[in-house]
Amino acid sequence: MGKREPVTTGVDGSEAALRSVRWAAGEAVRSGRPLRLVHACVPPGHDYPNLEVTEAEVREAMWATGARRLEIAANVARTSEPTLEIEAEARSGDPRALLVDESWRAAVVVLGSRGLTGAGRLPLGSSGLALAVHGHCPVIVVRGDRSRSGPVLVGVDDWAGSAAAVRFAFQEASTLGVPVTVLKTWREIDPAGSGGAREFFLRSLENHLNRVAAEFPHVVSECLVVRGRPGRVLMEYGERAGLIVVGTRGDSGFGGLLLGSVDQNSPGRAPCPIAVVRPGVVPAFEIRDEQPLSVKGDRT
Repeated sequence: MGKREPVTTGVDGSEAALRSVRWAAGEAVRSGRPLRLVHACVPPGHDYPNLEVTEAEVREAMWATGARRLEIAANVARTSEPTLEIEAEARSGDPRALLVDESWRAAVVVLGSRGLTGAGRLPLGSSGLALAVHGHCPVIVVRGDRSRSGPVLVGVDDWAGSAAAVRFAFQEASTLGVPVTVLKTWREIDPAGSGGAREFFLRSLENHLNRVAAEFPHVVSECLVVRGRPGRVLMEYGERAGLIVVGTRGDSGFGGLLLGSVDQNSPGRAPCPIAVVRPGVVPAFEIRDEQPLSVKGDRT
């Protein structure tokens, strides 16, 4: 039998990354999984004669920095969750590519919203965006400092593109012991017809939702159908949420919101973590057999 899929988080030495480590540690304990910490070392491509530093010396310093950052992150995780099983690895390569590769073996990848390399203007950050588009498991981007005391809010576009996100929302709510709010928006040109449209969308949503809710009988849920712009409505209801969950495609635009195409400025105000679940993603059931808190990689 393979090892349990870990909760994986990227470590880059930033405060945002350490917040994501705390979140990921709680996620791992609640779901009975190990925590995997990953640090990306971007190898230099040349010497630095003006600084009298060789490529080999820069490379060695980078690995030493990676080891220190992983140790700090592991201590933060243990302070938060003392019984947590932790493994850590420094790997060589671009952080975005490495995290996409890690997503093959992870149950979920957790990231900070803004690391040392910036990308703060992107709703998910550059690594989160790469995982949202190319990842193979759900990704959670930790935003804001609010504790996870509110309900899980999941935005629904078309059901085919949102079913995986809804199921993930119920799974999270089940482990957290909180309710789920399922939210759909639409734009009605003729206000006189809005009542009938709302009832139609609500009945359709409830019919789909009943099948998922039956798998989680202890999770309280409600359906909301709201007329308005997806980004504005999502952020309004997100003010009361502990976690926002969306898919990556759909006709009403929740996926586009996080990819920057809908209400681009709204995600910056997101008060809580955001989870993105691509349609059809399936967590891996095996990961590599690593030793806890090892620092590995090709240093040549």
